[in-house]
Amino acid sequence: MKKHQSKRPAPKKPAPFIYRSFFNFWLAIVLPATLTALVVSKLYYNNTINFEPLKEPSTWLYIAILQVFLGFFTYLWVFRIKSKEYKS
Repeated sequence: MKKHQSKRPAPKKPAPFIYRSFFNFWLAIVLPATLTALVVSKLYYNNTINFEPLKEPSTWLYIAILQVFLGFFTYLWVFRIKSKEYKS
């Protein structure tokens, strides 16, 4: 005699770490990208990394503006689309 087995839906795979919240996405994508851009554009000079520009307020303003723009546009073009895909 066969037992009647109900078909259970396959368990959903959890979303990857970076798409679980925007904070995780910011930590994994936006922050390293802006720090890399800061090092390349402001601190790297004559084949060495110079920390003198960190004393200037314009460097910190640059990183703040870059964080806002990069965070906003990656939210619109990457995070929102991918997280919606994993949630559905």
